[in-house]
Amino acid sequence: LISGTGRATGNNGANSSLGAIAVAIGGGGGSAGAPSFEGLQGNSGGSGGGNSASFTPIASGTAGQGNAGGLGTQSGGSYGGGGGGGSSQVGQNASSTKAGDGGNGTDYSAWATATSTGDSGYYAGGGSGCGYSNASQNGFGGSGGGGDSQMDANGDSGLANTGGGGAAGGNSAGSYSTGSGGSGIVIVRYLGAAVATGGTISTSGGYTYH
Repeated sequence: LISGTGRATGNNGANSSLGAIAVAIGGGGGSAGAPSFEGLQGNSGGSGGGNSASFTPIASGTAGQGNAGGLGTQSGGSYGGGGGGGSSQVGQNASSTKAGDGGNGTDYSAWATATSTGDSGYYAGGGSGCGYSNASQNGFGGSGGGGDSQMDANGDSGLANTGGGGAAGGNSAGSYSTGSGGSGIVIVRYLGAAVATGGTISTSGGYTYH
């Protein structure tokens, strides 16, 4: 999304699927600080995006899959957007001096190490909210590939192959795009030597990973 005033909301991370089964759910995108923008609710199974100051209903996730986004705030002329929810943690509420951080994703360190994927072992972190004026500091993406917001710049995208949410971008003085949600990933693990084909194959700790 691109807003003519630069106060766009972040995007949800992308889902991945194995056949008809959704197995990797993206974190929610953070909202902008401007009062006219609402957090994005996560896709089916995903986390909610962070809200702006004017919207008090929390953008919820789906039980067992994701978490709610954080609330925005307004202090004088400064607005801060809440952070997007991650797969294991709610998005941070904005304060009077800082936009909300994205919620952390889920730690699958053994899987991440074996396949050289993830963000320090995490997947599906929430994207951060963005400040509306220079008085508001930007948020940081949650562990698991969530994007960081940028003042007077495009928001960072979620990390590829993590399902991390994209960050909100811009402030009141310009037109900036949000970060894209990071692509998801499907990892299949089974005990023993490789007995199937497909994907990038690796082995670790007696398991085969596709």
